Amino acid sequence: MNLRPYQSQLVTEIRGQYQLGRKAVLAVLPTGGGKTVCFSYIAQSASVKGNRVCILVHRAELLDQASRSLSIMSVQHGLIQAGRGMDLSHTVQVASVQTVARRLHLLPRDFFQLLVVDEAHHTTAGTWARVIAHFAQAKLLGVTATPIRGDGRGLGEHYQAMVQGPTAQQLTDDGYLASAKVLAPPGFDSAGLRKRMGDFDTKQAEQRVGTIMGDCLGHYRKHLSGQTAIAFCCSVAHAEAVAALFQSAAIAAASIDGTMDTGTRRELLQRLAVGDLKVLTSCALIGEGVDVPSVGGCILLRPTASVALHLQMIGRCLRPQPGKIAVVLDHVGNTLRLGHHLEERDWTLDGLRKRDREAAPSVKVCPTCFATSISAAQVCADCGHVFAPPERRELKQVDGKLVEVAMRAKRREQGSAQNLQDLIALGHSRGYKNAVAWAKHVIYARSNK
Repeated sequence: MNLRPYQSQLVTEIRGQYQLGRKAVLAVLPTGGGKTVCFSYIAQSASVKGNRVCILVHRAELLDQASRSLSIMSVQHGLIQAGRGMDLSHTVQVASVQTVARRLHLLPRDFFQLLVVDEAHHTTAGTWARVIAHFAQAKLLGVTATPIRGDGRGLGEHYQAMVQGPTAQQLTDDGYLASAKVLAPPGFDSAGLRKRMGDFDTKQAEQRVGTIMGDCLGHYRKHLSGQTAIAFCCSVAHAEAVAALFQSAAIAAASIDGTMDTGTRRELLQRLAVGDLKVLTSCALIGEGVDVPSVGGCILLRPTASVALHLQMIGRCLRPQPGKIAVVLDHVGNTLRLGHHLEERDWTLDGLRKRDREAAPSVKVCPTCFATSISAAQVCADCGHVFAPPERRELKQVDGKLVEVAMRAKRREQGSAQNLQDLIALGHSRGYKNAVAWAKHVIYARSNK
């Protein structure tokens, strides 16, 4: 397989870190940039040299995706997943991390020479950490689009170095990601939402989001009518309700969730890919590992405080197709809280303090069409509205002696007021809104001297 130039560069930099003696490397590439292709290429190269490789994933969709990528490269591989026996004769294995964790007693600690962790922002979770510790002698390669956790813990506790590919803006400019317009209609306020495990309480959020369900249907008809879309919801029940709303408007829709068997989930995704379904709703199942280039947009009905989840959701509709301009309908203000998906981010292996995680990004919302833009934009790319330049605050220079004389004059004037009525009259003459309260404060201050 011929890698794209930036993919080839990323692979070269990963190898360079290992050559420098690093044992654990984290590779960062935006959603849609081809992380699976990169680590499949590395796995193929390692296996040719006789090294055993294990690619760890946490969902059936990710396991299928990695297996397809290896098959395209003609890499023979085994699958380690629930309900299936292990064929360890292949040097490359694609494995469910949950299944491997249950079978560690069957796998020697030195069995693999390279561990690849897909969606590596999950690495600090208990199951992942246990598997990685068991194979501590192996080199570690983590791949992710979002090297950050909602709880602020850094990935540096597992990785010694980080290499980064191009930004989402660069991939969009070069045609590797679809252009997108992000609309943020007003009407949702996240103030007061409780947080659990670093993200909004989905039960409480669901109650508040329920008021915009009709609005999401209207915006779909206006901006995505006839196109396919994925709607991200707060719960399975919420996803089913949203699907029913679209169905009641004669729009082909369905919900997908983790209780369905793998075959049913595959069928629903295939129906979305070919356009038999126009809207597919989910609460958490298709935030990672779903690659459906034909999807025209996404509908955000789940408020989140997680930058990783925010970017993963939007990334589902950014797979390019000729002439495609994706549409993101952000009904819950995620873009305003967490930033535009094309915003350049300073990723780090270090953890983030709470106040840094909660700092509001600078995002512009067009007052005419509600399209969002990165903070540096001067013109709305959707409707052409010209943003007003930021106000310039100028310092006024005042002569020091004049200020001093004015202050002395006011003090003398105040001192000449002998009683409460005099002070009230003085407060009125100065234009104080509450002259009575000010006068009483002066009298009280005098009594305490």
